[in-house]
Amino acid sequence: MYFFKRHAPWISSAILGLLLVIGGGYMVVEGLAVRDEITNELKAEQITTSQDARIPGVLVDDAETARAQADVIKEHTLGTWGPYSQLPREDPRRAQFIDGVTLRTALNTAAMGFGVTQLVIGAGVLVLIAGAATLLLATPGLYFLAGVVVQKDPSSRET
Repeated sequence: MYFFKRHAPWISSAILGLLLVIGGGYMVVEGLAVRDEITNELKAEQITTSQDARIPGVLVDDAETARAQADVIKEHTLGTWGPYSQLPREDPRRAQFIDGVTLRTALNTAAMGFGVTQLVIGAGVLVLIAGAATLLLATPGLYFLAGVVVQKDPSSRET
């Protein structure tokens, strides 16, 4: 029983710290991998922002350029034809409007994907820091405190 009382707190703390470090590292690595995947997919599409975009004439490869091009597409479709619901059912431009909505949705989804990856990377860094703090501060502290608080019974035969 002495061994359990003396060592369980700091061993548990060390295991928790290791799990947090591993989990945080995994989150950071996966967040970076997904961000790179989104960037590569955008580059493969070879979309260039239009000249009237906030960022004119550049390859869409990040959240800002994706949003800039999505905003221009929205401005062009809504500014030219108004809302989709106001186009007559027989209007041949409906298909063109839907194409614009589809591209805009894809660009906005990519921009949101970049935001999610930033969130995952940031959360991963925080979890990693919590794990390191647990390993470097809590574990030695619990080891020391358990040594002070838990006294070995001299009549006990346990070691």
